[in-house]
Order: sequence, then C-alpha cells, then structure tokens
Amino acid sequence: MLKLGIEPDVVTLSTLINGFCKQSKISQAVCLFDEMVEKGYQPNLIVYNTILNGLCKTGNTDRAITFLRMMEERGFGPNIVAYSTVVDCLCKNGLLNEALELFSRVKAKGIRPDIVIYNCLIHGMCNSGQHKEATRLLNEMVDNNISLSIFTYTILVDAYCKEGTISEAEAIVDTMRKQGIEPKVVTYNALINGYCLQNKMDKARGVFQLMIKKGCAPNILSYNIMINGYCKAKRLDKAMELFHEISQTGLIPDTVTYSTLMQGMCQLGRVSTACELLKKMVASGQVPDLVTCSILLDGFCKGGKLEEALKFFQAMRNSGVELNIVSYSILIDGLCKTGHIKVAKELFCELSINGLKPNVYTYAIMINGFCKEGVPDEAYQLFRSMEDNDCLPNSCCYNVMIQGFFRNGYTSEATQLLTEMVSKGFSANLWTATLFVDLIIRSNKSILI
Repeated sequence: MLKLGIEPDVVTLSTLINGFCKQSKISQAVCLFDEMVEKGYQPNLIVYNTILNGLCKTGNTDRAITFLRMMEERGFGPNIVAYSTVVDCLCKNGLLNEALELFSRVKAKGIRPDIVIYNCLIHGMCNSGQHKEATRLLNEMVDNNISLSIFTYTILVDAYCKEGTISEAEAIVDTMRKQGIEPKVVTYNALINGYCLQNKMDKARGVFQLMIKKGCAPNILSYNIMINGYCKAKRLDKAMELFHEISQTGLIPDTVTYSTLMQGMCQLGRVSTACELLKKMVASGQVPDLVTCSILLDGFCKGGKLEEALKFFQAMRNSGVELNIVSYSILIDGLCKTGHIKVAKELFCELSINGLKPNVYTYAIMINGFCKEGVPDEAYQLFRSMEDNDCLPNSCCYNVMIQGFFRNGYTSEATQLLTEMVSKGFSANLWTATLFVDLIIRSNKSILI
C-alpha cells in the first residue's frame, strides 16, 4: 500500500495489530501501535484492549500494567473488559494481592465489576487456597445483584473438593439449586473427583448415577475420573465394568482412559493384561503416547521383566515416540535394580548423544546402582560430576551416596559427606540417620547429625 502511495487508515492498522496479537507477535503489535500514535492516528478503545490482551496472553504482566496506566493517563478510560484482562493475568501469575488492589481501584473509579472479573478473582483465590475469601466474594456478587453463572459455582466446588472439604462443596451445590441453577457435567465431575480423591468410591458412584438420573449425560472425563478412582482403590473389576460401559453410551475411550487402566493393571502386577489392553487400544485407532508407553515400560521393569522392557523400549524408539528423560530413567532404574549395571551405564551415557540431560532422579538411580554393585568410587565420581553438568545434588542424592558409602564400609567418607550435606541445608533421612546412630553405638564416637 505504501509503495502505491496509499496511506493505511485506522481500520487497516487496527486489523494488522489484531493479527500480530493473535499470532503472539506482541512486539510487532506494540511497535505498530506506537507508530500509529506518532503519525497522529487515534486508536480506539478496541485497539487498546487488543494490545492489552496480547500483552497478558504472552505473559508480559509488567508491560500490561504499564500499558493500562498509559491508557488512564491518555484519557482512554479503560473499561471493565480491560481491567478484567489484567486482573486475570495477575491471578494466573500468582500475584493475587496486586489483582485485589487493582480490583479496589476499579470499584473506587465507580466502574461496576462484572461476573468475569469476579470469576477471575475467585479462581485466583481458590488456586492459592483462600477458599473462604473466595466464598466471601461470591456472597458479594449476590449482594450486588450480579447473576452467578454455573462457571462461578463450579470454581468453588472444584476448589473445596480438591481441598478435601466435600461438605462445603455440597453446600455450594445446594446454593446453586436454590438459585435455580442446575449442576452441569463439569460440576458433577468436580464432585465425583472429590470423592475419588478421598477413596469414597461408593459416594462417587452415587453422584455419577444421580447425574444420569438428572438427565446430565456423563462425558469421557466423567468416566476417566471414576475409572482412575477405582484403579487407585485397587478395584480393577469395577474400573473394567465402567470401561465396557463407555462403548454402550456412544462415547469413545481416549488415551487417558487406556493409560489409567494400564496403570491400575501394572500396579497390581498384571502386566500381561496391560499389554493386551495396549493391543486393543491400537486396534481401536487410538495412538499410544509417551505417557501410555512409559506406564507399560515401568510395569515391565517393576515386574522384573527386563527382557520385555528392553524390547518394548526399542519398539518405542522404532515407532517414532520421542523418548524423554523419564523413559530412560525408568529403564535405567529397572536395569540397576536387577544388577544389569553395565547396560544401565551404556544407556546413561547415551543420554547426551540423544540431546537429553540427566536430572537428579536419574543421577540418584545410577549412584545407587553403582553402590549396590560394589563400586562406590565410581558412584562418587558420578556424584561429583553433577555440578559440572548443571545438576546440583539434592537431599536425595546426598542420602543415596552416604548410604552407598556405608554399604561398602566407607564410614569416614560417609561422615565427611554428611557434614557437607548439613552445611548445604539438607537433612539426613530416616535410613541415613539410623546408619549413623548404629555407627555411634558401635564406635562410641560423638557424631552430630
């Protein structure tokens, strides 16, 4: 347009800004906005809100607050949409006090808060464990004649359920019904999950059946929550009943459904059954993801089926599944625990070749493996190499190394490492402390733990 001598108008530039923001190219959007202002164009409130929304969505919280102040200074009084956008951004970044301060400013300016800004704050409070404050805000909404939505109530129901105070969640549901709002699938799912978290599966089933009775059809998440609850309660038969029920409802089991069931099977030592389920999963057209594969890999390792684990690991590689440090750690752990330290070491050395970095958990596995194999010097060498590889030893690594020294009769080295561990602010765990108490009793020495 510029090459043809045609000056873009406000609408064209506003459309470009909107496009940049949608593509998360916020720097380009801000530059174009500044250029508009410099050339004398007058961006409207929609453009200001677009930039503000773009800054918030890309995590530029400080810049969003500065931009909001600039709107106020330029006489472009931000509306409730603009303030809600920034409040939501602050809450999502854990800056609840700042969000509440901004909320107070909104009310002081005489701007009537709407349901959106209240929902943002209630959600933020629930996430930070301030459930009573969230309930107070909900009551404030009622007092201000703001119609509460199903979403508002469900935020609180979910929060109380996750906290373990289901009686409070049930009270919120009762309040909903009194207000003429019937719970929807998302609300029922929150309640079911709350009971599952407390292993009250009969109660969870009761809510599940009530949901159906009330004409609210369960979705696949409802089934997944129930199946997970039954699996954790080691009631695999009930989980499988629900799994077979899914197809009768017209729903399709997803990757989470299969993964949850496989996890339950593996935890009960039924790895062969989990393998059969994986075959059914593939046959149904569902593609196993890394989580699904890792569950079965872990099942093989914990069941002592290392040959199958190695074959399956290779199959994962061949299928194009992008292996991560968790997958490698599972297999390395299985190899170490069954005395295949040489193969474990080869896999560990392979990590850097595949662009992966061992984490503290991977290091702890290898250190423990070397110590159990009777090579504490090699374990200690690996322990000392952690810092050079940008992975500082944590409490677990120190305890594993100290216990390894004890196991191999290196009591002097264990004592020195304990002193170092304490100086770094870590504590001996129960097993490490017991080993030192035994040493004190045997040697009659005074060692400060």
